Amino acid sequence: MKFTIYQFRKMYPDDNACLDKIFSLRYGNLKQCSKCKKKTRFHRVKKRTCYECQWCGYQLYPTKNTIFEKTTTPLHLWFYAIYLMTATRSGVSAKEIERQLGVTYKCAWRIAHQIRSLMGADSGPKRPVIPIYSGH
Repeated sequence: MKFTIYQFRKMYPDDNACLDKIFSLRYGNLKQCSKCKKKTRFHRVKKRTCYECQWCGYQLYPTKNTIFEKTTTPLHLWFYAIYLMTATRSGVSAKEIERQLGVTYKCAWRIAHQIRSLMGADSGPKRPVIPIYSGH
């Protein structure tokens, strides 16, 4: 089944949806805080890229140790770049990512390089991959 741009935009309309996806992929349906050991629900901290335990305030950062860590580029642009690179057979150049995302060439090259390293086209350091579409 082909994942269309319409489906992509519906699933990932903004950074919040992207961060929620990363959180769910990394932590699943987390029901217990690893710090206070209480049954809890982690809720999103406004204006930050973290989730917090409702009891003790322990914070989880879903982007930590991923290609998204410490990025200032919005997550929805990263996800769109991943979509572009996985939706085409021959790949996408950094120049095309620059045009599509409206970022600088340096930023586009870095995004492309990081994504390629996860896809196995590069022998750089490996970090956890975040699949953006699971086929459901």
